[in-house]
Amino acid sequence: MDRRTRILNAAVEHFGTLGYYGTSLQKIATSVGLTKAGVLHYVGSKEGLLRLVLTEMYDQETNELLRECANQPRPLIAAMFRANVAINAKRPNLVHMFSTLSAEALDPNHPAHDYFAQRERDGVEQAMKVNWAVPEGIDPAEVMLAGFSMMDGVQLRWLRKPGQDFQTMWAQCEDVLFPMPLWEGYR
Repeated sequence: MDRRTRILNAAVEHFGTLGYYGTSLQKIATSVGLTKAGVLHYVGSKEGLLRLVLTEMYDQETNELLRECANQPRPLIAAMFRANVAINAKRPNLVHMFSTLSAEALDPNHPAHDYFAQRERDGVEQAMKVNWAVPEGIDPAEVMLAGFSMMDGVQLRWLRKPGQDFQTMWAQCEDVLFPMPLWEGYR
């Protein structure tokens, strides 16, 4: 594993357990066997490191998932959420980091505040470029917002009690988000 990747992985771990403010570049440097200057060489600044772990490490796979959906003629929203859950089930450290930073970033002065505010808008905007197959009268934007909100909550429950099956937990949510018989053929 190259140094930059080791730095990013250490940042994910530290930001997840200690938050942005509780993590120092020196802690990250020590954990990867570099000096603080060595870490800065690869990431530029602590805020640059924060941006990298959020955009490169966390968002990359889910953005790719939405691009794949956009290339399908009539994808199912429920299938997209299941694929998103499958991605996140394999990366609990990243989900932990994301959840910790998301809560910290409620503070308007947090360096990731604007990222999280913009991320929600961009996510729905990107999702609305997809020609989703939905039942008559259903607004896909409303379903996306509700689904992402539900996802955030389920992720917290999953992280609080290790050993649970995230995909099973999400399947229970689908019955509420995509109730039958309305969503018959769309799940």
